[in-house]
Amino acid sequence: MKTNSRFVVSLAALCVLMFSANPAHAYLDPGTGSMLIQGLLAAIAAASVTIGIFWRRLRSFFSRKNSGENGPDDR
Repeated sequence: MKTNSRFVVSLAALCVLMFSANPAHAYLDPGTGSMLIQGLLAAIAAASVTIGIFWRRLRSFFSRKNSGENGPDDR
């Protein structure tokens, strides 16, 4: 029970801190948007390459043939 009450108190303190914050009045220059787009494109490219590698490995795993069935000429 003691752990549950600590969690509730921590959650309440976090909510108070989050909702009582002052506005930052921060400036975001145009370069920030292009950096975000570049990061998003890099993440998409990395994900597609990773998926392609694992797809090729999975496909080659299931399409292996026994070398004794078709003869030595087939690869």
